[in-house]
Amino acid sequence: MKSTETIFSAAWKTRAKTRHSVAGICTWHINLNPRAMPAMGFASRRDLPVSTPTSRRDLPVSTPSNASPQSGERDEQAPALHAASSLRHVDWRGPFATQAGALVVEITTDKGLKGYGLGGGGLAGAMIIERHLQHFVHGRDPLDVEAIWEHLYHISSIYGRRGLVIYALSGIELALVDLCGKILDVPVYSLFTDTPCLETPAYATGPDVGYYAENGFAACKLPLRNGLAEGEDGFAENVTQIFAARDAIGPNVELMADIYLRWDVDYTLRFADATADAQLKWIEEPIPLDDYAGMAQLVREVQPTWIVSGEHEFTRYGFRELLRWKAADMIQPDVSWAGGFTECLRIAREAAELGIPTWPHQAGTPWGLHLTACLPMSCMAETFGPSREGVENELYRRLRPVPRDGFFTLDAKPGFGVEIDEGLLEAYTVDRL
Repeated sequence: MKSTETIFSAAWKTRAKTRHSVAGICTWHINLNPRAMPAMGFASRRDLPVSTPTSRRDLPVSTPSNASPQSGERDEQAPALHAASSLRHVDWRGPFATQAGALVVEITTDKGLKGYGLGGGGLAGAMIIERHLQHFVHGRDPLDVEAIWEHLYHISSIYGRRGLVIYALSGIELALVDLCGKILDVPVYSLFTDTPCLETPAYATGPDVGYYAENGFAACKLPLRNGLAEGEDGFAENVTQIFAARDAIGPNVELMADIYLRWDVDYTLRFADATADAQLKWIEEPIPLDDYAGMAQLVREVQPTWIVSGEHEFTRYGFRELLRWKAADMIQPDVSWAGGFTECLRIAREAAELGIPTWPHQAGTPWGLHLTACLPMSCMAETFGPSREGVENELYRRLRPVPRDGFFTLDAKPGFGVEIDEGLLEAYTVDRL
C-alpha cells in the first residue's frame, strides 16, 4: 500500500505542466528579533577582549568549583571573564535560535523558479546545509519533497535527529514545499486539504498584554522571566504579574503564561494553585524538556488550565514520545523548527487521533499560517504583539503578516506567497560563513 506522501507526490506530478529539478541552494542568517539586537553575544570575536597566552604558564588554570581566589590575589582572567559575563543573557534569542538565528533558505530550480523556507541555527545551520545536506538535494524534483526529507533525515541522523540539523532541514523542506505550490500554481494549503481554514484568530505574545487587548486580540500570552534561581521573591513577582495582566485585559480575553523551562514540578503546582483565580488558559513549557514524567504529572494535577509543550520538540519521533507519556494537553510544533510543513502536519494529525489539539508555535508566519489552515483541529495563531516602539524592520514585516481585527487571513497566492528580494536579505544578514 502506498503511503499518503507517495500518493501526494504522484498526484502533484500528474498535475504539473512543467517538471523542475533543484539547481541551487542559498542561505541567509538573519535576525527576526530586533528587540534583542545589538545587545547579543554572537558578534565577531574581535568584539571581546581576549588575552593571548605567550607561554604555558600563562594558560588559564582550571579552578575547582568549590575553590575561590585567596584574599588579595589578582585574578589574571578577570578582564575576559567579566567581559563575557557582562554580555546580555541571550536565552532563546541566541545565535542558534529560530528568530535571532533565523535562516532563510532559497532553493532555485533549473527553470529559475525560487522557493523560500525559514529555518534556524544561524551560521551553524547554514554550514550543515552548505557542507552536507545540499549535496543530496541538487538535481532532485521538488515534488518529491517527502522522499527528500526522509533521505536527509536518514543521512544526518548520526549527528542530528534534534536541534540544529532539524532547524536546517526545516528550512530546506519549507523551500521545497513552496516550490511545489509554485510549480502547480496553487497555494500550499490546497495541496493538502480541500477544506482549508483561511481565517484564523490570532493571539499576541509579549509583555504589553493590555495594549494587545486594546488592539483587538482575544487572547494574550505573557512571558514570565523568573525561575527557580530567583527564589520566593521571583515566585511572588510571577504571581503578581499574572494578576496584573488579568486586570489589564479584563475577564473576557484569554490569558496564557510562557515559562520557558525555568521551573520544576513543585514550583509549577504552587504557581497553578496561587493563580487559579486568574483563569489561565495554559502554562507553557514550565519544566525541563525531557522530564516527560513530570509533565505528565502536571497534566493530571493542573486542571482546568492546560499544560502545553512542543515548541522545542522535534519531528514525529519526539512528539510521539511526548504523546505516549500524555505529557501535554496541547502541542506546539514550530514549522520552521520541528521538521518543516509535512512533518508538522503529520504530527498534528497523529495528535488529533488522540484528541490532542495543535497550536503551532510561530504560526503567524506565511509558512505557519498555511500549516494552520490544514490542521485537523481548530486553533489560534501566535503573533508577537504589536510594538509601541516600531522596532520591526522591513524584512521582519515581510515575514510577519499583521493580523487585522484580531484575525489572520490567507489569500490564494502560489506557494506560501513569499517573494523576497535578495538585496533585502543581504541588507539584514547578521553574519556569513
